[in-house]
Amino acid sequence: MENRITLGIDNSLDCLSIVLSNGQRIIEERHIKGDKSPSEIIAVRVLETLENNGHSIDDIELLIVTLGPGSFTGIRVGLAFCKGLSSGKNIPLVGVPTLDVLAASFAFMDGYYVFPVIDAKKGEVFSALYFIKDKEIKRVTGFLSKKPEEAVKTIKAPCICLGTGVDICMPYVEDSNEILFIKHGFKKVTAEALIREGLKKSQSPKGNIIEAIYGRRSEAEIKFNLEAL
Repeated sequence: MENRITLGIDNSLDCLSIVLSNGQRIIEERHIKGDKSPSEIIAVRVLETLENNGHSIDDIELLIVTLGPGSFTGIRVGLAFCKGLSSGKNIPLVGVPTLDVLAASFAFMDGYYVFPVIDAKKGEVFSALYFIKDKEIKRVTGFLSKKPEEAVKTIKAPCICLGTGVDICMPYVEDSNEILFIKHGFKKVTAEALIREGLKKSQSPKGNIIEAIYGRRSEAEIKFNLEAL
């Protein structure tokens, strides 16, 4: 199954990302941000991506979806779409944490820490710290939801910091040649990292639990004292 047709979807960040691949070979990568919500366009854009490359829904052999943390609504929409497609067409579904995918782009930086950080709004960020050894990337903290001045306390040098929350974290880190903030780029998941992490998870003997990683409760849940389903 190394060359199976794979569809990857991320809707946890600021745009809808769709990736089509044949194994690890990327066929097409799309990042869509417009006036319409992803719930209105996700099915149409997926079908367009497939048809543009001579494929149909029936050709998909594996689905990969990001689990968050990130946009509460975006995560729910992406998961609902992929779970429905998986159930309706009997396609295996794999879920990967968004922060894992962001960090995975730097798996070649042996000996470095990686600090992917997502703007969680309301003056907070979602983050985790990773360490790279022998081209393997390992998460060394849990997924955190904190104010930026608290989140950056987990950083260890040498470190690469990236993501949509980089700008609001920078003022709280002292200048250092060993801490690199990537201010441009890596504000969305890359096709290669999403597919690579999904394929790796699909082969894991530990199994695969498809559960959203929201990072914190939504505004409605806080207001009405509810729990996410």
